[in-house]
Amino acid sequence: MAWFRPICVTMRSSASLLLRKPVQALTMIIFFAIAFSMLSTMRRRFSPRKSTLGDPSDCNFPAIFNFGDSNSDTGGKSAAFHRLPSPNGDTFFHKPSGRYCDGKVILDFIAENLSLPYVGAYLDSIGANFRRGANFATGGSTIQHVDTKIFGAGFSPISLEIQLLQFKQFKARTDELFKEATSSYVKTSLPRPEDFSKALYSLDIGQNDLHAGLKSMTEEQLKGSFPDITSMLAWTVKELYQLGARTFWIHNTGPIGCLPYSVIHFPPKRENMDKNGCVKSQNEVAMEFNRLLKQRVSQLRVELPDAVLTYVDIYSAKYSLISQAKKLGFGDPLGYCCGHYGDHYVQCGKKATVNGTEVVGNACSDPSVYISWDGVHYSHSANKWVAHQILDGSLSDPPISITQASLSLSLSQSLVLAKTSPCKFPAIFNFGDSNSDTGGLSAVFGQARPPHGESYFRRPVGRYCDGRLIVDFIAESFGLQYLSAYLDSVGSNFTHGANFATAGSTIRPQNTTLRQSGFSPISLDVQWNEFYDFHNRSQTTRQKGGVFRSLLPKAEDFSSALYTFDIGQNDLTAGYFLNMTTSEVRAYIPDVLNQFKNVVKYIYGQGGRYFWIHNTGPFGCLPYVLDRLPLTPAQIDKAGCAIPFNEVARFFNYGLKEVVVQLRKELPLAAITYVDVYSAKYAIISQPKKHGFKETLRACCGHGGKYNYNRNIGCGGKIKVHGKEILIGKPCNDPSVWVNWDGVHYSQAANKAIFDQIVGGSLSDPPIPLEMACHRTKAHS
Repeated sequence: MAWFRPICVTMRSSASLLLRKPVQALTMIIFFAIAFSMLSTMRRRFSPRKSTLGDPSDCNFPAIFNFGDSNSDTGGKSAAFHRLPSPNGDTFFHKPSGRYCDGKVILDFIAENLSLPYVGAYLDSIGANFRRGANFATGGSTIQHVDTKIFGAGFSPISLEIQLLQFKQFKARTDELFKEATSSYVKTSLPRPEDFSKALYSLDIGQNDLHAGLKSMTEEQLKGSFPDITSMLAWTVKELYQLGARTFWIHNTGPIGCLPYSVIHFPPKRENMDKNGCVKSQNEVAMEFNRLLKQRVSQLRVELPDAVLTYVDIYSAKYSLISQAKKLGFGDPLGYCCGHYGDHYVQCGKKATVNGTEVVGNACSDPSVYISWDGVHYSHSANKWVAHQILDGSLSDPPISITQASLSLSLSQSLVLAKTSPCKFPAIFNFGDSNSDTGGLSAVFGQARPPHGESYFRRPVGRYCDGRLIVDFIAESFGLQYLSAYLDSVGSNFTHGANFATAGSTIRPQNTTLRQSGFSPISLDVQWNEFYDFHNRSQTTRQKGGVFRSLLPKAEDFSSALYTFDIGQNDLTAGYFLNMTTSEVRAYIPDVLNQFKNVVKYIYGQGGRYFWIHNTGPFGCLPYVLDRLPLTPAQIDKAGCAIPFNEVARFFNYGLKEVVVQLRKELPLAAITYVDVYSAKYAIISQPKKHGFKETLRACCGHGGKYNYNRNIGCGGKIKVHGKEILIGKPCNDPSVWVNWDGVHYSQAANKAIFDQIVGGSLSDPPIPLEMACHRTKAHS
């Protein structure tokens, strides 16, 4: 995959070998030979200068070519339509500079970080110098063309497609002038032809597509347009690639629901307002756009074998700033410095006559304490803070700093991984619910009945599946035995780990019984207590020798083991099954995540160092949810899934990812991998044919109704007819083409398809393969 390839140095052979699985001895020998040869070549290339791995000088971008909207416009719209007036630009440039800001935009900080001059606007013909790149962004630009007048709606006619045409013209004209070489202007003011393939191509666009949609359609209709919008951006990247571009730095879109403009023009009701006062539904729109954009970037890595694409999570940086405004020295996060949005609207720096009186959109006295400059754009201080968050790579996929963008994992890290064998975890300790329970609930409350287990084990084995679970495939990939359930005292072997998961488990304890609600009393805090007890007692017992030494893990295995987590889905459905509203469910998610965070820290305190954490799946696609909870047709997406429930799952996942980022800072010796199981699961549901499935939303094993699911009967359920038991919860003929097994859980075939998507690392943060999950990367520092 391209994320494992250097940006300035092509490592095509080694990249593909790193991701191939399983890694056989011959493959590794060839791989090491290539890596050694490549390193030797690089040393020769860089001599006589002494090369330091990871040094920013390893990747000297000769130029930046930027595409975007007002978030990165350095004068395009100002040159083409009207010059921005003061006080725009006053804080840093001390005069208007074509930027919708009091000073620098994020692109300026990127240029500074790369020791390049600020990038001049392509449309600005006066005094421009394009030797180090050109900026094609204009304020108001969109990815897709918007049919509105610029002065009526505020959207620029210079869409991303037009910006691409401008770049093509710029490149072609530059090549011609260099061939003619009749003027010193050419060499001093235009990039060299060879610089186009070595340059950094940055994209920061999409926010206006969302704004345009919110003005003309419902939020659900807008989400339905995202596949086309993200496809257009992907097409642009491919066109640039055909023109020689190889290095892409792609920003996602920010939390538009937190812009003062949005809060003023779309005032949220209490249930649609988050803790910061932002419009929740608009931020969810932005997050859905970003999810699809990230998927597009992943697809592009496959389609463009010699490109390196970095996806940058601007949303998280900006939302973090807004959430911590006072802590970071800012005032009201929803206030703005320049302009007026009251009973009458006056743009920043502009004048208007209101009731016979001239009103000026003046600036505040101290822009440095405002996050928003003019209600739409960020201030110089805010841009500086956001840039600081993204430039070190901690919010990027792959997690690399922009100055070390010569590698997808940075040059030093790739070479370290190239010279390091895959991880050899001696054991796996798993925590979770039925998605990874290998017999815990069955041992306590009774065995899962037939036909569970029939596809692989030929009998029930405690798994709520026709065969293997994802955790089984994880164990297989390391050559380990399937994990025994900690609570199963008969025939268990814990030499290679233990499974503390039980079906129905939640992170937060539920105040109900298993019989009442279906949720297990063995919540994550109980699983932690079980692990703590197991850790201590296993070593005391092992010292007795004999058979115990062959059934229990060694003391040193606890610090070398992989700790896997797959839990959280039941916390979300529990609220809905208690008739809570979506707002009420979302309100308790921070507490759920905090309890999860504490357990990870407890395990770290016991010596755990390597964590593989699954996010939660699209539970709005599961029959037991679709059958039980009422929905309107407008709440069903094109795959047949429940939009509101999947949005809550994504909200949970967003918070979980933030928790992982915090844990990396608090646990300095840990390697923590966040795994986007949601995307893998939704992919097989929304694109079943591509993955070899025929049925996506109906249960293979069950009885009755639209989804072949009845919670009162269930898979393997029987009824009595004239005193005789008759099996009616029957399995389908071929579970291998069904995504769902019993209305609640995935089939073995689906679990394998999900595992195949996550094992290579393309859906992980940091994007490293499962077999490399013991290695700490830039994301962990």
